[in-house]
Amino acid sequence: MADLILCIAVILVALGFTYTNGFHDTANAIATVVGTKVLTPRQAIALAAVTNLIGAFFGLAVAKTISSGLVDSSFVTQGVLLATLISAIAWNLLTWWFGMPSSSTHALVGSLCGAVLAASGGNFAALKWIELKDKVKTTLVDPPPEILDAIRGQDLLDGTTVLSLGENTYKLVTFGERTLLALESTSIEKAGLLYKVVIPMIASPLAGFVAGFIVMSLLYVVLRKWKPVTVNRVFGKLQLASSAYMGFSHGMNDATKSMGLVTLALVAATKGGLFVGVPAWLAWMSTGEGSDPHKLTLGDSVIGWLPEALRFGYMPAVIDASSQGIPNWVVVLCALTMAAGTAAGGWRIIKTLGHKMVKLQPVHGFAAETTAATVLAVAASMGMPVSTTHAITTSIMGVGCAKRFSALKLGVIERILWAWVMTIPATAGLAFLLVWLTRQAGLMG
Repeated sequence: MADLILCIAVILVALGFTYTNGFHDTANAIATVVGTKVLTPRQAIALAAVTNLIGAFFGLAVAKTISSGLVDSSFVTQGVLLATLISAIAWNLLTWWFGMPSSSTHALVGSLCGAVLAASGGNFAALKWIELKDKVKTTLVDPPPEILDAIRGQDLLDGTTVLSLGENTYKLVTFGERTLLALESTSIEKAGLLYKVVIPMIASPLAGFVAGFIVMSLLYVVLRKWKPVTVNRVFGKLQLASSAYMGFSHGMNDATKSMGLVTLALVAATKGGLFVGVPAWLAWMSTGEGSDPHKLTLGDSVIGWLPEALRFGYMPAVIDASSQGIPNWVVVLCALTMAAGTAAGGWRIIKTLGHKMVKLQPVHGFAAETTAATVLAVAASMGMPVSTTHAITTSIMGVGCAKRFSALKLGVIERILWAWVMTIPATAGLAFLLVWLTRQAGLMG
C-alpha cells in the first residue's frame, strides 16, 4: 500500500510541476504579444491556454526522450522521481518569484540527472551521456490500388501484415477512413544527454538569436517604404497567428516532458509488480515498456476523426517503436494541467520579456514569436527537450539587435544569462541532496 501511495504521490507532484511549468512559461509564449499591446494579458493568456492544450497532443517525441533516453531506468524509483520533481518545482517557483525567465526544461533534466546520480551512488555511468541505439521507425504511406483491392471487404486489425517484399514488411494502419501501410525500417539514432540536451541547449539559443536577427532584417528591407501605421495594423493581426503558433509549439515541447516523467513512474511501478492484484480501478494504470508501432498518437487519432476536406493532406507522424510509449490518459491529464497552469499566467516574467529587455512593436513581436516557435517545433519533432525560455528570449535579442544594438537592456540580459547558467547545476545539486538525505535517513533504499 505504501508503494502505491508513493506512486500516486509522484503522479500528483508531476502534475504540480506541469502546472508550475504552465504559469512559469506562459510568459514565454505571450510576453511579446502583451508587450506590443496587441492583446491584453487576459486575452493573451486565454489564447496561450487553448493553443498549449492543442499542442500538447502532438509531438510526443520529447516525452519519449524523457522517459527512456537520458538516464539508466534501473536507478529510477518513485523516490528518485519525487526528488526530481520537488527540485524542479522549487527552481521554477524561485525564478518565477524573481521574475527570471529560466528554463523549466533544463530544471527538470538537471534534477533528473542529479537524483539518478545520487541513487546510483555517484556512478556517472547511470547517466546516458552518449547512446547509439537502433531506432525502429515506421513510415506511413498510401497503399497502391492493387493492395487496396486485395484487402477491401476484409475486417483486418491494425498491425496485420498485408504485404512482404524482401526485407520490407508492410502492415495495416487505419487513419480515419483512410487505410495506410506502415513500412518498418531500422536506423542508428544518436541519443543521450549530449545529443538530446547539451548540443540543443547551445544550438537553440544561437538559432533563435541568428534567425530572429535575419527575419527582422529582412522585414526591415521589405517594409522600408510602408507607413508605420500600416505596419502596426497589419502585423498586429499577424501577431495573433504567430502567438498561437508560439503557444502550440510550447505545448508540443513543454507539456510532453511531464508525460515522460509520469510514464517513467508507471513503468517503474509496473516492473516492480505494484499493479498485480490491485483492484480493477487501479490495474488499468499498468504500463509496459516500449511502444506499439501501429497505434497512432492521440493527436493524430483526433485528426483522423475530421472529414478529409479538413485535414488538408495531413499525414500521421512516424512512430518509433524502440522508444517508450505514452498512455493516452497521461497525455490528456498533462495537457489539461498545463492549460490550467497557463491560464494562471505569469505576469512577473511577462514584464521582464515583454517590457524590460527591448521595446517591441507588433512587427518585432511577430518576428520573435515566429522564429522561436519554429525552433521549438523542429526540436520537439526531433525529441529534443529544448528551452522555450531560451528560444523566445534569444529571438527577442536577435530582433532587438536588428533594430539597433543599443535597444537591448544589457543589465536585464545579464541577469537572465546567469539564471540560465545556474539552472542545471543548481537543480542537479538540490535533487542529489534530497536523494542523499532520504537515503541517509533510511527512507529510500
